[in-house]
Amino acid sequence: MAQVYSLNAVGYINVTLQPGFQIIANQLNTTNNNLSPLLDSQLGDGFHDGLEFFKFNGSSYTTLVTDSLSTPPWDGPATSTTLNPGEAVFVYNSYSTNITITFVGTVLQGSLTNTLGKGFSLASSIVPQAGRLDVDLGLTEVDGDEIFQYNQTSKSYVTYVGDSLNLPAAPWDAPGGYPANPTVAVGGGFFYYTAVTGGNPWIRSFSVN
Repeated sequence: MAQVYSLNAVGYINVTLQPGFQIIANQLNTTNNNLSPLLDSQLGDGFHDGLEFFKFNGSSYTTLVTDSLSTPPWDGPATSTTLNPGEAVFVYNSYSTNITITFVGTVLQGSLTNTLGKGFSLASSIVPQAGRLDVDLGLTEVDGDEIFQYNQTSKSYVTYVGDSLNLPAAPWDAPGGYPANPTVAVGGGFFYYTAVTGGNPWIRSFSVN
């Protein structure tokens, strides 16, 4: 038999939901990236009822709550609420212990664009890679744009402001005015704000090789 090769890189990401709020992302592509069916098999067991997911649309949130008595196991429009690579959602874990969810899919490769639209957006790296947003992950600094990372310990945001005077190593001003570069983990997300008409296109060329 002839050998068959695939150019796709398939994998999984474990995301730990700690008690309280956090921002998470799905960075693997599937045939259907809606919350249902993306997480149905993991959240329909009755042990994780009451988890709240908040999808931001630029001005307001859509709230979805896990409910194993529902079919699919959600209260809210889970079958039409996306969590595509490059997007992110707030999650609230009301339990006192960590809960781990797993995303399974294909790593997107090639020339990739995640346009961060004018105003606020919840965003993430479009590929499962940790690092500094500008230097490692290719998010071009725009003067005056802002990045808000949620800190679970302090239950508040850490704000970074774009400042080209800090280029190339640290193109952002952090709290206190110090040059910095925000770092994100695999499966993590953040709020992004830009006043630029048309937004800020986050463009990168990515390969797993």
